[in-house]
Amino acid sequence: MRTRIAALIATLLAAPILAAVPASAAGLDGMGQAIFGNSFNFIKANIEKPPVKAIGVGKLTVQLQRTKLKDIQKAFGGTIRREGDEASRADWLCYSAEGANVWFISNALGGYEFVMMVAAESASKPSKNCDAAPAGFTAPNFGIPSLGASTADLKATFGAASGNKIAYRSDRPGGYSDIAQYIGYVIKGGKVAGIGIGETSVQTAH
Repeated sequence: MRTRIAALIATLLAAPILAAVPASAAGLDGMGQAIFGNSFNFIKANIEKPPVKAIGVGKLTVQLQRTKLKDIQKAFGGTIRREGDEASRADWLCYSAEGANVWFISNALGGYEFVMMVAAESASKPSKNCDAAPAGFTAPNFGIPSLGASTADLKATFGAASGNKIAYRSDRPGGYSDIAQYIGYVIKGGKVAGIGIGETSVQTAH
């Protein structure tokens, strides 16, 4: 089993997981597609420590690489969607809450089972590809500046923030490889209109 896992990671690391070449999954839209499709510049680590340890969604605590899509579905219902093949395949749940669309996404490294990315965006109307959020569902609390935060809030938290698409990445040692936690922000009118957070394996730096 360990050999098979190592082989899977080696294969996936050969692909540009955090490179500028985007992957795509039909039906995955908005901030969900932005964080899955590598539309941010996550090439190099630019913060020291991973800032997100857990993500609060109502009464549910979501942990990247540990919480399963089925755990989200059990708590909030909805349909697990699937599009694409191999590196471009995404499995996800999406909910439209009041004023926001929220995605929980798995990929090959998550075995299309474990949540590897969570994204949220401000929205005046629900996405046609999302389920209506049930009672008790709230926009994710990432423990860092999120929807509606200012660029000044990002600077205070991360030390730097500029442009309309802002990317942060932190690497930490893992088992077979290092683990990169990456955070992408979309800024509109000086405020955060979209946020996406994920984790993936990267080539070890030691």
